[in-house]
Amino acid sequence: MPVQPDPDTRRGQPTRRPAGPRTKWVPVEELSPLARALLSEDLGGRDVVPAHVASRVTAQADEWSAHGFDAETLRPWQDMDPATAAYLVQRGVEPRVLDLPVAAFANAQPVPLRLAITTGRITVERAYELLVLTGEHQEPRPPALQSPVTPAAPRTAEPSKPAPKVTPVLFSHATIPTDDLP
Repeated sequence: MPVQPDPDTRRGQPTRRPAGPRTKWVPVEELSPLARALLSEDLGGRDVVPAHVASRVTAQADEWSAHGFDAETLRPWQDMDPATAAYLVQRGVEPRVLDLPVAAFANAQPVPLRLAITTGRITVERAYELLVLTGEHQEPRPPALQSPVTPAAPRTAEPSKPAPKVTPVLFSHATIPTDDLP
């Protein structure tokens, strides 16, 4: 049986933290919109977070921002690594495909693609290949190939000129003298 740090503490009860310097709090509204998006949606009715949490989400927000995300585009990719999410976004992958099931673990039920990628069971490159192979994602075409070829604008009718007369061409076959044949 493990030794309890406080003999008066009952089994199963959490132990108290030792007394230390008071926790500093940061108002949520002082955080950037991207940092606020990284916070839990349920703060228990509080409008402040501990300073260490504010520092952590601010650092994460800077990393997500460096990969081109903002508070609006972050939400569906939030549980992934910013570089991994950026890899998929740059290739035009829709967030909905992250919920598709994939058999990533032997002798187990399929798991969402998002989980297979975040656990490292499938690399993001392999996941992208699978999405293309299964037809869940179409590889983007180069811009020159994306736009359909537009037909030339119809010409405006010019005043009609009499067309030059065409002389018919007669094709004739050379005749082989049959007298010389054996």
